[in-house]
Amino acid sequence: MCGIAGSVDAIADRAAAHVGALNSAQRHRGPDHSVIARIGLFTLGNTRLAIQDPGPSGNQPFVSEDGRYHCVFNGEIYNHRRLVERFQLPVRSACDGEIIPHLWAKLGAAALAELRGMFSIALVDSLQGLLYLARDPFGIKPLYWRAAPDGLLFASEVKPLARLTGSVRIDPTAIAQYLHLGAVSADRAPFTGISTLPPNSVATFSPDGHSTVRPILPEGPLAISGEPGDLGSALEDSIELHLGADVPTALLLSAGVDSATIAAVSRRLGRDLDCLTIATDGANNESSGAAETAHHYGHRFTRIPADLQHSDLGRFFGAMQRPSIDGLNTYLVSNAVHEAGFKVALSGLGGDEAVGGYSHFRLLRCLSILRTLDRMPRAASGAAAVALARTGLANGAKLKRLLSVDGPRDGWALSLLQREVLAADLVTDLTGVSCHLPVPEEPVDMIRPPDLFSTMVAAEVAVYLQPMLLLDADCFSMASSVELRVPFVDSRVFSASLGLVAGTGIRPGKHSLGAALADPYLKELAARPKLGFSVPMRRWMSGPLAPALAAARDPDAPVWSVVDRGMAARAGLTGMAIHDRWAETWAIAALNAWLLSVADKGAS
Repeated sequence: MCGIAGSVDAIADRAAAHVGALNSAQRHRGPDHSVIARIGLFTLGNTRLAIQDPGPSGNQPFVSEDGRYHCVFNGEIYNHRRLVERFQLPVRSACDGEIIPHLWAKLGAAALAELRGMFSIALVDSLQGLLYLARDPFGIKPLYWRAAPDGLLFASEVKPLARLTGSVRIDPTAIAQYLHLGAVSADRAPFTGISTLPPNSVATFSPDGHSTVRPILPEGPLAISGEPGDLGSALEDSIELHLGADVPTALLLSAGVDSATIAAVSRRLGRDLDCLTIATDGANNESSGAAETAHHYGHRFTRIPADLQHSDLGRFFGAMQRPSIDGLNTYLVSNAVHEAGFKVALSGLGGDEAVGGYSHFRLLRCLSILRTLDRMPRAASGAAAVALARTGLANGAKLKRLLSVDGPRDGWALSLLQREVLAADLVTDLTGVSCHLPVPEEPVDMIRPPDLFSTMVAAEVAVYLQPMLLLDADCFSMASSVELRVPFVDSRVFSASLGLVAGTGIRPGKHSLGAALADPYLKELAARPKLGFSVPMRRWMSGPLAPALAAARDPDAPVWSVVDRGMAARAGLTGMAIHDRWAETWAIAALNAWLLSVADKGAS
């Protein structure tokens, strides 16, 4: 796990200065080693967090045997040992990243489709004078670039790239996306003039400025393959690969099924884990349940108290690369993991998306009923509203939208409704930018047939997992120099889960994990009420987060330069009141705090 940076610039000294500044700004991503390398017109930079082969032999850049290909990369290639054996790669170290230029020499850009893991890669073809930038299929690792007057600059983090040469502006469309769904889409940067390499993409740049972007996996990471019974083997294989590290590894263990699945498979593989549970005052306390799971599988268990302090506010928003209403949990957990002495932590993140574990997946069974009610008198709809409200699956304004005749009637639209922070029409009034998101063709077309469940999984990945959970996990774990590994976020795991639906019509759910692994304890755990790690936002908003709310009340606060304050006042969003719908208030306050953190670094 590292930070990467680079430049395409004919003037070597200027390029080295720019890349050096980016390396320095990203030092937290890789405190163990840094390098700047010049290859023709290209300058590559890297800051290394040493995980695989942590000695000097694993330092970057990596070079192919014939000296043609040079690369730096951020992430982990979990199947690197298998690829060395399969393709007889002439590696000199045990570091996972070294295989990249050697495999590229054999396969070209098709090498990327062979990699299982999380990665952003910069590779120079010194013979043809080309730069390739690549990002893993799920977009776990970010990569940004910007055209500069003297060439091209790229980096793992967007804030350092924004302030390097100045003259960037906040992107209004990105702000609208954030206000609507709590995060900026995974294929967009929050600044104009800076591009995000989309997930599952490789971009080719020539020195004359010409560029092309192509997908790594043509059908995307959710393409169904294999047989319906493959979920258990896919889970075991992915978790085994993610356990490969040359430094101590912790498991972030909750009382739920996802992290317990990792604990279960690790025990089958004969691996002893250090299980860490972060306990936050005022939040769901999962310590007893997590301890039970750890002891059941014979792992070590440690409960780590953690709570947000007033001093954390500046550090949190300083680390935040893109505006997000989430991330405080990852920030706290990553700090705790670092303080406990671990560089690597396994997380169950992505399990809910892979098997449809969120409660709103249960609403899918109501859609056919709602389509029927659309054709019935309002009295019947009113009775349905009462029935649905009693289930607890939907309530309030979103319930009214769900029951309206133009409400969501497919998995994609239902996911958008559930993830909505501010309604699309209100966001348009606040920003002057439309943020209505049509159902894109690709995520649905790559699932054949596009049933309700699979379409909703695709939506959850596109509007929640990729833009919020994964990118928050990256920036806040790397801010603490911690590598967060997510075994569920694996194409084979998702494909196997979706294959259950395609092959049997059965919607997976959390019970499918225990069933796939024939594990009675996981089956029993899936039957318990879902808790999940949470943070006491309402309490914090009147405590350590209160200064952020106070700053947003100022009529001259930066947020009102991108949000219409008069419209916000009419919508009740300027008073920074703390109530049950705290996300709406926090969306404004967090955006303002992020803008202040950008201004502190000199971007306009």
